[in-house]
Amino acid sequence: MTAEQLSRLRTIVEMEIQEIHAALAQWRACNGLDENGGQRVGETAVRVLHQDWKHNTDRRMMELLRLLGRMEQEDFGICQECGEDIALRRLELVPTTAFCAHCMTRKELGAMAV
Repeated sequence: MTAEQLSRLRTIVEMEIQEIHAALAQWRACNGLDENGGQRVGETAVRVLHQDWKHNTDRRMMELLRLLGRMEQEDFGICQECGEDIALRRLELVPTTAFCAHCMTRKELGAMAV
């Protein structure tokens, strides 16, 4: 992977992180939470409805932050299954993937057969 391609992927990931930060800020405002996630108002029913979204968003944020660290490793963009390069377009669409499209399809079909 070239430095230019890696830079483009890093930009995609960093933009998604910024979007998540903005969404979390809106979530806190809508759920009566302060900037640290502490309850500001007594209305918890609305907050409960959005807990799954928050959990998934927090998990995605952690995936992206770990990905930024992995991008520094020499084997970033190499399929963990076959050792071939993962297509740049696939990494742009699914930057956290560790498998090329061919190996991922095989894994998914194998899981379906079980």
